[in-house]
Amino acid sequence: MNTRSLETPFHTRFTVLPAWLDPNGHMNVAFYLSAFDKGSDPLFDYCGIGWDYTKSGAGSVFVTGCDIDFRHELLEGDALAVTTRLLDFNDKLLHVWCEMFRVGEDAPAATYEALFMHVSLQTRRSMPFPTSASARLADVLAAHASLPLPAQLGRKLGIRRKG
Repeated sequence: MNTRSLETPFHTRFTVLPAWLDPNGHMNVAFYLSAFDKGSDPLFDYCGIGWDYTKSGAGSVFVTGCDIDFRHELLEGDALAVTTRLLDFNDKLLHVWCEMFRVGEDAPAATYEALFMHVSLQTRRSMPFPTSASARLADVLAAHASLPLPAQLGRKLGIRRKG
């Protein structure tokens, strides 16, 4: 049983490391995804479907789609805070929203919306979440329902044309 407390939203902190930089001198796109991936770990751990669950061989959660919005560049040594909230779930899927902040700033440096599927590691097919995980997800969803919906949720990518 996980003893981590229910956070609204869940929080994780990182520091931009020199190895995360690209030739532009700022955090490379791949490390934004990595930071968001690690930033969602507390949610999955709390619900009992984190990496320890994956290591058990029963199942895992796979990303089926995501969208990252890069709003401000991040530089070496920047202290980061990643927040993760549950937007919705059903018996096999969950929808999350993450924001990455430079510590001390109110506006996110990046946002991440993702849909995850629960998968059997034996069949490599989707399967329902364990009952205990579904109960925890329901608790998280109820707690996170009080948070305002992000303005960028479901953002559509495309070139905006005038006229």
